[in-house]
Amino acid sequence: MKSPIRNFSYFFILIFVSNLFSSVKKTIVKQNNTQIIIEIYVDAISDADLYHTSLLLGLPDNKLPITNIQYYQKSKIPFKSNHKPITGFNWTNIQKLKNLYTGTLRISPLSIENHYFKKVRVTIDFTIPFQNYRTPNKSEVSFLKNRLINWNNAKKWFLKSNRASHKAADYPQGTWYQFFTEKDGLYSLSYETLSNTIADLSNIDPRSISIFLSNDLGRSKTQNFNQTILDNFLEIPLYIDGEDDGIFNSEDKIIFYGRGSSGFDFNQGNLTWNQNLYFNTNSCMLLIPYDNQNRGKRISQAYQPESGVLIDYGIVLNHIELDLTNLSSSGIEWLDSPISQGTAKPIILEMNNPKFGTSFSLSAKFKGHSVDNNSVALHQIKILHNNLSGNQIGQKENWSGNTFKTIYANNQNFELTDGVNIFYLLNSSTDQHSLPYLDYFQIEYAKKLNFEENFTFTSPIEDQNTRFDFGSQNPDHIFLWDISDPINILDLEIDESGLCNVQNHMDKPSRFVIFNKNEISDISNIYLKENQSFNQLRNINIQADYVIIGPERFRQASIELLEIRSPSIYASLETIYDEFSAGNSDPMAIRSFIQWSQEYWGNPSPNNILLLGDGGYDYRNISGFSSIIVPTIQVQSSRSYATDDLLASIYGNIPEVALGRYPAKNIQDVSNFIEKIKSIENNPTFGPWRHKVTLVADDAARPEPNHGSIATGQSHTINSEQLADLIPSSINIEKLYMMEFPEVNDASAYGVVKPDATESLFNTLNNGTAIISYIGHGSPYQLAQEKLLDLNRGDISQINTDAKLPLWIVGTCSFGWFDDPLNESFSEELIRAEMNCASMVISTTRAITVVGNERYTKDLFENIFDNGKVSNQTVGIILQSIKDGTSESQYFHLFGDPGMKIPMPKDTLLTLTISSDTLRTLEKGVFYGDQMTITESGDGYVSLIDADRDVVRSYDVSSEKYSLSYSLPGANLFRGNFSFSGSNFEGEIRIPLDISYSNDLAKLIIYLNNDNKDVIGAINSLKLKGGSTIQDNQGPNIVFETINRQRLENNDHLLSSEDLVIRISDPIGINLTNEIGHEIILTDLSNQEVYNKTNQFSYDQNSIITGTILLNSFNEKININIKAWDNANNPSEKSIILNRSKNNLLKIYNIYNFPNPFSDFTQFTFELSKPSSIQIDIYSVGGKKIFSIKKVNAPKGFNIINWNGQNSFGDNLANGVYIYHLKATTENEKNSYLGRVAKFK
Repeated sequence: MKSPIRNFSYFFILIFVSNLFSSVKKTIVKQNNTQIIIEIYVDAISDADLYHTSLLLGLPDNKLPITNIQYYQKSKIPFKSNHKPITGFNWTNIQKLKNLYTGTLRISPLSIENHYFKKVRVTIDFTIPFQNYRTPNKSEVSFLKNRLINWNNAKKWFLKSNRASHKAADYPQGTWYQFFTEKDGLYSLSYETLSNTIADLSNIDPRSISIFLSNDLGRSKTQNFNQTILDNFLEIPLYIDGEDDGIFNSEDKIIFYGRGSSGFDFNQGNLTWNQNLYFNTNSCMLLIPYDNQNRGKRISQAYQPESGVLIDYGIVLNHIELDLTNLSSSGIEWLDSPISQGTAKPIILEMNNPKFGTSFSLSAKFKGHSVDNNSVALHQIKILHNNLSGNQIGQKENWSGNTFKTIYANNQNFELTDGVNIFYLLNSSTDQHSLPYLDYFQIEYAKKLNFEENFTFTSPIEDQNTRFDFGSQNPDHIFLWDISDPINILDLEIDESGLCNVQNHMDKPSRFVIFNKNEISDISNIYLKENQSFNQLRNINIQADYVIIGPERFRQASIELLEIRSPSIYASLETIYDEFSAGNSDPMAIRSFIQWSQEYWGNPSPNNILLLGDGGYDYRNISGFSSIIVPTIQVQSSRSYATDDLLASIYGNIPEVALGRYPAKNIQDVSNFIEKIKSIENNPTFGPWRHKVTLVADDAARPEPNHGSIATGQSHTINSEQLADLIPSSINIEKLYMMEFPEVNDASAYGVVKPDATESLFNTLNNGTAIISYIGHGSPYQLAQEKLLDLNRGDISQINTDAKLPLWIVGTCSFGWFDDPLNESFSEELIRAEMNCASMVISTTRAITVVGNERYTKDLFENIFDNGKVSNQTVGIILQSIKDGTSESQYFHLFGDPGMKIPMPKDTLLTLTISSDTLRTLEKGVFYGDQMTITESGDGYVSLIDADRDVVRSYDVSSEKYSLSYSLPGANLFRGNFSFSGSNFEGEIRIPLDISYSNDLAKLIIYLNNDNKDVIGAINSLKLKGGSTIQDNQGPNIVFETINRQRLENNDHLLSSEDLVIRISDPIGINLTNEIGHEIILTDLSNQEVYNKTNQFSYDQNSIITGTILLNSFNEKININIKAWDNANNPSEKSIILNRSKNNLLKIYNIYNFPNPFSDFTQFTFELSKPSSIQIDIYSVGGKKIFSIKKVNAPKGFNIINWNGQNSFGDNLANGVYIYHLKATTENEKNSYLGRVAKFK
């Protein structure tokens, strides 16, 4: 918060920033087939300039090249830096990218003791192996050409594709059915269950039936990179009771060992729990082949030795892990319920037949947490058996904060209870803020082998044969299976005395299940998979550059976008899950699908993929509020975050394709989005807004230094200045720096808002800008602590861009936090706005460092304005330029269609000249140009912009005064439009008296367009000088009109749907410089509110003397004053009062007769709401018609009809009172008025 002013001298610190802000440059000094030399020049102005420079290079193979780094010009860092002194370089992300090996070289300019090197020279020598490379295809060139610094050589090193080497799995032809299992264990499918879904089951040979699980056997897929795409299914072995006769009888059933989504798996020889964070049940596929001769996989008979070590027990594992709470509403860290201070959480387990005399082991994991989320609580947990005064298991554990702690209790020697055992997890901390959460509880104990219950166990012996003793004679219907390998389950024979010899596995513990086949859970429901082929997407005959991934219900609404982006394809999530994760809703199935499209589809393979649907963190809808339609990937680290990048990161951290997400919640959202894209692509709104970039920078004074440093606060403006240096001169730059706007005290957290800045931003958006960039502090709901934009304030409703839809680049924290199901972020609301607000939004999903934010934003601008021109790449591919594999680069997301391009002209004028290099005030200038983009007729727009002006702004923080210098755009001296036809064009401008009189140069910007194309150009070296005086002391002429140029006067009527046109004219033109005191000011006289309308003034086409402002007011009455200045600074002002008509019915207003009484002559005056035919009938008081006056096609608005007081015979009327009837008629309407007129002479 800003410190109060005190009565003592300030310590004054001036931070001067050069006019030239570009601070990190890369130059290729030398490049040949085996070597590249790059020089990096650093002129540190902010911490972002000291960030490591990342160079993406193509490599001839996956080996690191010889790298030599030389450092020069060691210099002191000219500000307080927050950088850790990390020096040197490193290679990272050695991976394939579009069939080319690539590596990222990161080079730090930092030295030690607060110094850095201004020049770094990088020499890289490549060893080219003998290898058969190929030429890159179209999609590879598009994706990598502008990203690889050594493209000219790297394009020779593309690997040959293995597309033809893979053949999709060939499953038997048949009918597929799906069912689900929740946990590991035995399941049966009865005749009754199957016959409810499968017709003519009795005619099916049960020996032909197969069941398939996913290649991961129901668990979630690995997120490791560089995985081989395996077959979608693995067939598991079955036991079908009664299948030998080849007929599925009513008493027959299928028995199999099924897998749940979570369970115990062998990991490096150890049995560990695998908790599935993405889905709760495991999809199983049952196949009934058309060919009854087909034979499914069955349980095999195990080899059994003749003897073994006699064992009468097995090892049983119980694991309890209930995912109920996500404390961060982010990431994949789910916990059980909390344990308050002084309370205990009971874990109740039924543990029948424990082996007495053996020990057991237990582990329980907890996460520390505090009641108030702010204090660091002290925790103490101990575990007690069966009651709070019972045996303590293991040692009590003490810890503090929000870290994890695991209690291990091995080889506990007291006896477990045969039956129900209760384990109390007691929070015995004395800290009342202590509120730890249970993560999991696991116990391992010895269970006596028996035939009375079905259970799974592990052999206690691993390295020798075993003889299991079940303690009684073998009853009927008992089976023992070796389930150590779930896809090769073995049946073991138990002899009549209850003994079974087993050959144990040597590489891992052996697992078994003992069961009674008549006591197995029956699957209750199976579902027909109609027309299921499993190769709609998983084939090699597809060619598409663009893919939409979304649910099947969004397909129809997306058809028109697919047509726009052809060749394209819609990949439904349901199909992706069926074909790449066997029907399980595993997010990694999306990655497998994308990998398949890159490795096996035809060329060009997809470069742009749209994720059509909202995302979230609650994959399993534990909270009941999950909004996930298309999943993202949650990364759990010190600070969890959501990223779509990992859905497409196949061979390493850098994504293989460009992604965009539209967070649709329903079909209507999709339809609105498609309509927006159709409008942009098929019916673009051209105009000068398309050559304008708006740079917005946060205030330097707050919230530093509490949330950073003085340098950090100033960096927002400084880095925006660096962006300005990257923008071509033919682009019009507007700067909305919050340092420029006055503070207003309020009751917000920081006590200050800047409403003028917010209003200026709304005006900019509503007038139109192609790109709007913001650098500074923010949140999912707000920009800047001064509430530049506030979602909760309803600011979205104040934005009205119409079809002038900008690209937002918002370099701030969490502006795109899209994975919270209970709150919508600003990015989501902007992109969802129906034909309003944004065409695309690039922003971050989580809080990002100031340095990373500013550096990545700068990298984006470097690629948007590549080599001084607007890039013709899609925005999705442009965004890939910053994807260097770091977590902060993964924060950046594109909300919108990745196939869209920057909404700016890509072509430039061939020539542009002006009649004189030196333009003088109040004189005309004539410009000429040539272009080949638009060969027909079109519209042109011209802007004359004065030289930039350098400013220094002072502010105070904690009673110390600081200063920041930067430049602001010069005044817009002239803004006009003209018509042209063919390749040549010309037009006029007028130079106002209000120029800067600076020695710096002004510039002239030209923008041309027709209905299909646009083109830009500029002259950047115009000299402006003072001219001779002229004899003119008259201000502009101001009139009020309708849109049809009907003039309006006081008390006239205007439809509520009509715009009021304010026309301002002057022989020497209108002052548009916005200089203080010379603005076009509109005052609403009803409330005395004042509005600056200068930027809304537009000259008539091909005119430099007259133009208009459109005013759309919904007030019932308009009561305004307008004041304007001509270019010689002569003012004029005019007021008007107008009435608003609510509908377009025929009405007659303000009917008067004057003079009345009259002697020889009178006039009827009135106002019409629309053009009409008029008839005025004159009657005596006795009702006799004396005279009729007709006027055909009387115009809308004010009318006058004269009458000489004579009758139809030409005689003068006698003195007296007469009645007149005024009638107005159109084709469909009539209206009339009765009045009196008196003759007296």
